Amino acid sequence: VYFDKLPSHHHHSLVDKLITHAIESKEADARLVGDLFQRVTSNKLCTPSAFEKGFLGVAEFLDDIAIDAPKATDLLAIMIKGADLNEAQRTNIASKSAENGDKLLMLSL
Repeated sequence: VYFDKLPSHHHHSLVDKLITHAIESKEADARLVGDLFQRVTSNKLCTPSAFEKGFLGVAEFLDDIAIDAPKATDLLAIMIKGADLNEAQRTNIASKSAENGDKLLMLSL
């Protein structure tokens, strides 16, 4: 409902908020968000570019987040898979993380 009711120019902010909450939580939360993203994608309620933009902010700080939350890269990959992004988008997101980018790209396939 949030993606349907929220104006599309704010979708990236909702994606960012969901990711930020889940990445600092447990794997079950990341899986729920990934499943949500999968449903949103299949129902065409959010564009791939809005998903990509929503992931970029967290990806830029992934190296710092991973210090306190070692599973952060794995959790982010789960959510990226749910959004069903193309290779160029996944590569762009992964490029924002100097230390964890390669792992993120591999896990998000």
